[in-house]
Amino acid sequence: MKKQIHSWIKIWLVPGAVYQSVIVGGGYGTGREVVEFISRFGPWNGLYANILIGLLMGLVMAVSFDFARQFKALDYRTFFKQLLGPLWFLYEIVFLVTLLLVLAVTGSAAGEVLKDTFGLPSYAGIVLMLLIVVLLNYFGRQWVAQTLTTWGLLMSLVLVVFVVATFILRGDAIAASFASDQGGGSWITSAFQFFLFNIFLVPVALYAAEHIQTRAQAWGAGMIGGFLAIFPGLIFHLSFMAGYPGVLEQPIPTYWLLRDMGLEWLLLVYVVFLFGTIAQTGVGVLQGINERLDNWWIEQKGKPLRPELHSIIAAAAVLTSLLLANLGIVALVAKGYGSLAWFSLGIYILPILTLGVYQLYRSKP
Repeated sequence: MKKQIHSWIKIWLVPGAVYQSVIVGGGYGTGREVVEFISRFGPWNGLYANILIGLLMGLVMAVSFDFARQFKALDYRTFFKQLLGPLWFLYEIVFLVTLLLVLAVTGSAAGEVLKDTFGLPSYAGIVLMLLIVVLLNYFGRQWVAQTLTTWGLLMSLVLVVFVVATFILRGDAIAASFASDQGGGSWITSAFQFFLFNIFLVPVALYAAEHIQTRAQAWGAGMIGGFLAIFPGLIFHLSFMAGYPGVLEQPIPTYWLLRDMGLEWLLLVYVVFLFGTIAQTGVGVLQGINERLDNWWIEQKGKPLRPELHSIIAAAAVLTSLLLANLGIVALVAKGYGSLAWFSLGIYILPILTLGVYQLYRSKP
């Protein structure tokens, strides 16, 4: 029985949980991303946006997991060589830019939180993130997948506590926001952008889908993954309505809301888990880089790279992101993420839903 449960977790839960951990630091950790692309359109429109994003994420993840299973493509290089042929390198170019942007956003948030909470210099957050990412990337795929899954589930529990506390203390304000609902604008376009720049990282986390063996498992894991991926966005959006519309102007809305409600104990928990999500995002994305380099090195030398080189690669990526972090978190989210979203559409989303589905249809089981 215990073995069956463990197998079920690895097949149905781990792929989505790992992907959730990969995107949380860059897509949700500060709350700024949810404000920028979801909550600024109002309570109800933001709720509809969350539902749309979750469904789209589930669809693309399901097809991607099935494609990776069928063609044994558990790293993004193999995946896109099968999908795009000689144009596979286009994903790698955009992904490397995305990697630096994600690390810059999480690093910038880490610096601001440490400065506001403990009075430490802003660069202390980057240094701490660097140490965690380098250490965890040293241990490799299995350790990374287990760590990401465990932390993702714990983080979900913290989010539940966060939203329950917000409803208890500010339930009237949330209800008033939904009753007045002064939102507007093209929330569908913004939700689609949010979906695009987050789903772009699915191919980097395919190593977590190694236990999927059937199409039904791929679709089940994909739809569960879509729910897990949007769950933090839904929690944050509902909570932010307690401070709407003032919350829209805050650089780190989650941090601001907790302080405004006087929840100092939960604020400290949030700070700890923010650093955890920062580490998980860096670890998960950089593990995808190491998987790609390992497969390339196996082709050249017949063996993967040494763990020490994995750590050096991770360190170099984080240090490079320091330059981008100086631009400020609001500018990074609003300009950088919005632009990269449309590259995701042309390089990954449209190909996997057209060429990918066609190849799956034509291939033998």
